[in-house]
Amino acid sequence: MGSDDESGVGFIYRNGIRSAMDTASSARHFTLLLSGRAKNVAPVLAQHVSMHGVRKVLDVGGGTGIYTIALLQQNPDLQGVVLDRPEVLKVAAEMATTYGVADRLKLVGGDMFVDPLPQDCEVILLSNILHDWDEPECQLLVNRCAAALPAAGRLLIHDVFLNDELDGPLPIALYSAALFTVTEGRAYSVREYRHWLTQADLSPGKIVPTLIHCGVLSATK
Repeated sequence: MGSDDESGVGFIYRNGIRSAMDTASSARHFTLLLSGRAKNVAPVLAQHVSMHGVRKVLDVGGGTGIYTIALLQQNPDLQGVVLDRPEVLKVAAEMATTYGVADRLKLVGGDMFVDPLPQDCEVILLSNILHDWDEPECQLLVNRCAAALPAAGRLLIHDVFLNDELDGPLPIALYSAALFTVTEGRAYSVREYRHWLTQADLSPGKIVPTLIHCGVLSATK
């Protein structure tokens, strides 16, 4: 989209740059567009990630909240928080009502790079977020999540993962190339994610596959 487009620039939040996610109609369009795959993947993530002993999960940049909604459906005693742009959260509110979890899902408007993250969540989820950003922003966001976690809290990174040579698997390499055209980021390797996590004093574990080339990398504080 050009700079003269009323809808602004999608997926990019920068001072002085109008974002499509700050305009009601375009925010709704992009948020629903991005949720198509998530509706299939989210239940698989919820089945494969244990929430045993967890009271509250924070979904940073959670969009429609579909991943947190799936976790709430899978875990009836769990509470959820979704942090995202205010216009995006209007869609999340509709989703929470549709799926019957509105009483357990709190929606917080804000900028994930600037505004304080809730401090009372034992698990923080970054689902398909970091691939939108360049490496310094990825490290910053991982650092902010780590600082918000309590001792023994977990950060879950749900994304696609390139191999350490950054040349495959082919579907992920092609997806990474496409990300260059619409975001500031790309697909990253497990080695790169593990580096950011250890830099933030988190201990990364194994990757648990979900669907459509995605997986969850968990790290503990």
